[in-house]
Amino acid sequence: MIFSSQAQSDTTYIDSVPRHSPTKATLLSLALPGAGQAYNKKYWKIPIVYAAIGSAFYFAREQDKSFNEFKDAYVARVDDDPNTVDDKYQNVYSDENLLSLIDYHRENRDLLYVLTVVAYVLNVVDAAVDAHLYYFDVSDDLSANLRPNIQFEPMQNQLIPSLTLSLKFGKKPRQTYY
Repeated sequence: MIFSSQAQSDTTYIDSVPRHSPTKATLLSLALPGAGQAYNKKYWKIPIVYAAIGSAFYFAREQDKSFNEFKDAYVARVDDDPNTVDDKYQNVYSDENLLSLIDYHRENRDLLYVLTVVAYVLNVVDAAVDAHLYYFDVSDDLSANLRPNIQFEPMQNQLIPSLTLSLKFGKKPRQTYY
């Protein structure tokens, strides 16, 4: 018995339209901030993502520099080492003021690091949600209008009041119910 290779049906089905994957968008944004937005074709969001993460991180580093500077000045004052050079704030701030400045900059630094993480997480969440909504029509052309209407009935020779409901799902109304 001879079998022809053409007689066999193809059992492999390949979907010709690739689906937009929320998982892929999420993983891309986890790996590289803004990559999920690029995958979702929302390129205008990428500068916002980098501005949020970058500015929060930049100001956190600035607060960390100030924190370390005031901490080093305070440690130089209270270390009881005669070889320690006086700090540059010797005649500017008291010990209590330096401690207040240390606490102030530590709290701001910690808050800004938390904001950096929040901006990063929001980037991932935005990419995931936007990927889930990728195929939804969120244009301004979606509407439902309910209007009063008066129709003339020629058989009874009178006007009949009614309500008109128009549903619009795009560029033209698809269905009108009386």
